[in-house]
Amino acid sequence: MTKSEPKQKLLAKKSHSISGNVSVPGDKSISHRAVILSMISQQTTKIFNILDSTDISRSLNTAMNLGIECKKKDGFIEIKGNGLHGLTSPKKELYFGNSGTAMRLFMGVLAAQKFPSTLIGDTSLNKRPMERVALPLRNMGAYIEMENDHAPVQIYPAEQILGCKHTLSIPSAQIKSAILLAALYANSETAVTYNSITRNHTELMLESFGRPISYNDHEIKITNGELKGREAITIPGDFSSASFLILATLMSKDSEILIKNVGLNPTRTGFLKILQMMGGDITVTTDPNSNFEIQGNIKIRSSKLQGINVPNNLISLSIDELPLVFLAAAFANGTTTIRNASELRLKESDRITAMAKLLTKLSIEVKELKDGLIIKGGTITGGEIDSFGDHRIAMTALIASVCSKSDILVHNTTNIDTSFPTFVKTMNQIGMNITEQDI
Repeated sequence: MTKSEPKQKLLAKKSHSISGNVSVPGDKSISHRAVILSMISQQTTKIFNILDSTDISRSLNTAMNLGIECKKKDGFIEIKGNGLHGLTSPKKELYFGNSGTAMRLFMGVLAAQKFPSTLIGDTSLNKRPMERVALPLRNMGAYIEMENDHAPVQIYPAEQILGCKHTLSIPSAQIKSAILLAALYANSETAVTYNSITRNHTELMLESFGRPISYNDHEIKITNGELKGREAITIPGDFSSASFLILATLMSKDSEILIKNVGLNPTRTGFLKILQMMGGDITVTTDPNSNFEIQGNIKIRSSKLQGINVPNNLISLSIDELPLVFLAAAFANGTTTIRNASELRLKESDRITAMAKLLTKLSIEVKELKDGLIIKGGTITGGEIDSFGDHRIAMTALIASVCSKSDILVHNTTNIDTSFPTFVKTMNQIGMNITEQDI
C-alpha cells in the first residue's frame, strides 16, 4: 500500500542579484551509504552532517525496521552496527517513499539475508525500473521476484551468494553499489567491469570501513567479509544541491557567492566542467584536509554562457544535474545539444520530456530527442510550471526566475524535501524571493 504526499506550490519572484557565503546540507548519496554501511559494520558509528531529509529518513527507518539501533544526538546520528549477519526480520513491508537509491542499495544487502522482505515505495517509485538491479543479484544467487519490473520487490532467502564477474550494461552507480553490497556476503571475490565511470561513493566508503577493495576506471574487485567500521564519519555538502546555487549565480546579474565545504568528488562534478566549457566563471579550491571524500569551496560569478555540444563522457558524471544543464542552455547564447542521456527518462519523472515541457512553457525553443534535447537559447519568460512530482524539476524551475521576464509559479513542490529541505531558505538567504502559496 503506497502513501500520498501533500501538495504544495511555490512562487519565485524575479530577483536582482545573488551574493553571500553559504553551505549546503550533507550529500544525499553519501548519507544513504553511511547509514547502510554503519548498519552492517561491527561497531557503533557517529555520522555528522547527515542530510536531514525525507529520503534519508527512509534509510534510517529501514535500518531500524531491521533491528538496528539508530539514535539522533546533538549534531550527529549514532548507529550501532550489528555486523553483516546481525539484521533481524522486519515485521512489515519496508517503505522507501520516493527514494530509488535507498531501495536499490538495500536490495543488495537484503538479497543475502536469511529472512524474506518486501520493498515498496510511493506511486512514483513503484513505476521506476528495478529489474536492472535484481538481474545481477540473481546472477549472484539471490531470489528476487517482482511484477513488470517494478516494486513491490519480494526478496527471499538465498542458498548462497556467489562471487563472480559482472559487466555493467547500464552506467548506474545504484546497480554497481547493490552488487558491491551483496558481494560482502559472497563465497568469493567479486569483480565489476564497466565502460562508463559513475559516482564512486560506495567504493570509497567500503574502503574507509576497512573492506579490501581495488578499483580503476574500468573495474572494481572486492573481497567478501565483515566491515570493521568507523567511529565517526562526516558527510560533505551535497554537490547536487550546490549546483542550483551555482547556476542561479551564473545566470544572475552582478552576482557572486562562495559555497563552502561541498563535496568535490570528480565522479560527481561533470556539471562544473560543462558550465566552464559554456563560459562559466567558477573557481574551485580543494581542502587539503579532506578525508575519504574530496571537498572544498566553490566561488561563482555572473557569466555570459555560450551553447555547446555536451561531451558524452560528462553525461554520467552529471546525471542528476542535467536538468540544470538544460536550463543553462536556455539561458546561453546559441544552441546546446545534450545526447546519450536516455537514463533521464527513468528518474523520478521522465526528465527529458519534463524539461522539454518546462522550457517550452518558458518560451524556449526545444527539440526533444530519444536520448536528450537540442535547446536554442533565448529569453526566459515566467509562467506556471508543473514539477511532475520531481524535486529536481521543481528546483530547476524556481531558479529560472533569476533571469526570467516575470515570476514563476511551480506546482507540486513538496518533493523538494526529499533531497534539499532547506532549499527555499538557502536561496532566499542569497537573494532570491521564493514564497509558499495557498493551495
